[in-house]
Amino acid sequence: MRVPVSADETRNMTEDANTADQLQIHYIEAIERVGGIPVSLPVLQFFNPEVVKKQIDLVDALVIQGGLDVDPEFYGNETRDQNLGTTNIKTDQFILESIKQARARKIPILGICRGLQILNVYFNGTLYQDLPTNVGEETKIHRQNASQLCEPAHNITIMPGTLMASMFPTKTKMEVNSWHHQAIKKLGDNLEINAEADDGIIEAIQYKGDDEWIFGVQFHPEQFMKCGKDDFIQIFIELIKQAVKKRDG
Repeated sequence: MRVPVSADETRNMTEDANTADQLQIHYIEAIERVGGIPVSLPVLQFFNPEVVKKQIDLVDALVIQGGLDVDPEFYGNETRDQNLGTTNIKTDQFILESIKQARARKIPILGICRGLQILNVYFNGTLYQDLPTNVGEETKIHRQNASQLCEPAHNITIMPGTLMASMFPTKTKMEVNSWHHQAIKKLGDNLEINAEADDGIIEAIQYKGDDEWIFGVQFHPEQFMKCGKDDFIQIFIELIKQAVKKRDG
């Protein structure tokens, strides 16, 4: 993701020399832990679908990390809520095209936090721009501080017969951390809810097509893993399993 350094960059990218393209380290560590080889794909300064295609052709699976808010321009061009956080159109444009190119190859896709949200937007869903404003103050339970992400924030309930249920066959409820203020509002086309929080916020989704492995979670399994808590390592194990399966035909 691109990280704007000035207000002028909040929506569009400028030529500011201090603008960073960032990949959070704990996603890298999680992929390494389960035997994958992490490769970072930078957001393009000059958007070109053919270049994005060549980037995606380099990899066997796509992980979409957490980060900035998704710009409401991409889901119905909604009016911007006053509590919407920093957005970056270049980042959203790049990720949406990356999803398109990954789907063309039918490689597995894993979305985490913002990654789940932009997957939902790709499939024509919408988002709550700010949960406390749009839903209610009780939703602040979903917004831990970064220093608290080793600890659970709330429970989720896993829906039977789903992809997540197959990854955690002995679990119906699990504890998750939480670091977001946006969430799925209208579920996207051909997506299925895999888990919900007690307050009804969607916590995991899957694509319902038989020949594509697309999965997203609203919480941060990679943050648990950095703290030695492997409650959700199976998500990354399954991602690598699916990548190898697709690669080897």
